[in-house]
Amino acid sequence: MSGHKKYPVRIPRYASGIKMQETRSSGRSWWARRWMEALEVMGLKGRLGRGRDYAVRGQVVSMTIEGSLVTAVVQGTRENPYSVELRFRAPQGEARQTLIADLASEPMLVARLLADDIPTEVELLFKKAGCDLFPGAKLGPGKYDMTSSCSCPDYANPCKHVVAALMVLGEEISRRPLVLLALRGISMEELYDED
Repeated sequence: MSGHKKYPVRIPRYASGIKMQETRSSGRSWWARRWMEALEVMGLKGRLGRGRDYAVRGQVVSMTIEGSLVTAVVQGTRENPYSVELRFRAPQGEARQTLIADLASEPMLVARLLADDIPTEVELLFKKAGCDLFPGAKLGPGKYDMTSSCSCPDYANPCKHVVAALMVLGEEISRRPLVLLALRGISMEELYDED
């Protein structure tokens, strides 16, 4: 017998939560594809697949999006579900004001945002402001533009519960792209105020 330790297969408890559609990228918007690509390059390894399985099964029981803060409840294998928190870095100070002014100065860009379409120029304007539009950017050793926490006992961060929440959040962004801007602290009202 080899020296490999066998671990029991653990199946999460049934939850009738938010079920992510299993479609990959066909027919999806460019920003939904970029969201998934960003997750894939975060070095999540097996947690990406397990988190996707959780999202497809409906293990994300609830999710609340309040600006740059996202909270979710994810049912795992234990009786009590886990609390997940995601915080996205938003541009601050002069960089934020310049970004808002740059976005607001393009009437067609604002019109497309209102029509639930994000022009690719938006991502470039965020980069110019020193803030990525999508998660996973490294700001330095051990520092990322998004922080996550989960009440589960897993030592890995992000864990599969965080990944499941990110997957469901990505699908919400696919349907309502303005959520992507809200995660970075930018509201449509601010773009109108610039006029």
